[in-house]
Amino acid sequence: MEQEFKKQQTLAPDNSKSLWGQHVYVDFLNEVDPFNELHRFRQLEQAYTGDNTFWSIPSPEPNLDESFWHEVMSGLENDAVRETARKLAAAIADWQPDPEKLIFVAILRAGVPIADWLCQMLPGSITAAISLFVGLGIDRIALGRLQSNFPERTIIFVDGWTGRGGVSREIAKLNAGPLAVLIDPWGWADFSGVQEDIFCPSACFTGVATLGFSRTFFVNNQNFFAAYKFPEKYTRKDIVDAWRKLSPKQPTTPGATSIEKFYKSTDLRIHGNEVCRALINAAPETLFFADEQEYAKEHFSLLLTLANRRDVPVKYNHKSLRDYRTRVACTLGTGTK
Repeated sequence: MEQEFKKQQTLAPDNSKSLWGQHVYVDFLNEVDPFNELHRFRQLEQAYTGDNTFWSIPSPEPNLDESFWHEVMSGLENDAVRETARKLAAAIADWQPDPEKLIFVAILRAGVPIADWLCQMLPGSITAAISLFVGLGIDRIALGRLQSNFPERTIIFVDGWTGRGGVSREIAKLNAGPLAVLIDPWGWADFSGVQEDIFCPSACFTGVATLGFSRTFFVNNQNFFAAYKFPEKYTRKDIVDAWRKLSPKQPTTPGATSIEKFYKSTDLRIHGNEVCRALINAAPETLFFADEQEYAKEHFSLLLTLANRRDVPVKYNHKSLRDYRTRVACTLGTGTK
């Protein structure tokens, strides 16, 4: 089965595999144009309120211009993010020294670029991508298929970062494997590279540009979650290739880590990478930074670019955000907590 899996990766018969070399456990539906068939996507202002029918329609896709992607490309070479990835890989290697026993199960979408780096740093490991939504849970049909395909591999779920712990709690319910993330400000993951609110450029990666398909959505309990394919002309293979080439080559030396789990209730969307996703797929009202404008420009320039594009007002020096262990937050529209 693993030989077949590797053959699938090499053949790369669809956009998902051709871009990342990862098998994706998703039912791909007919191709749609994300910018001209808007009726297939939910409104920006619509948000999850606990009704899981929300996950039956994919989120809309932003039509980001060339200048934005040029700025993303310029910001990919981030030494702090790469060192964080090396620390994450080291923590995993310390837990399981034999990568050939591992399969990284990337949570769509943010887990895909991180799992790619982990596979490069831990040769012999493999990766696949799967769907999960807070409240609805993981795609259990897909997970069952993956487990039967690779019974000899130990699963490590991979996401880009944690927010307020929703994804980590869903994964903990499964008792199917630990969660590894690059950035974990509140300490909810089993493995992480850093417990600070730092920005990762891959937070800007959209389905249109870097996957070739929509956000997945729930159809029924008998099949994988589904996704619409997107026209190949919209993909930014240059962005994906640049990210993959920038992967650190090996883990750092593992060191002692102390993770402090934290939680504080808030209606704010918090942490820079989560706020980035809101600026892309939701309707933020106001963007707040804990620090002064100069710091925000240096460390969160892409957030400021997106806020300007969306005409979202920005406020600085909100020191109270530090009580939530975040440097960035935003408010969302009515009913979009």
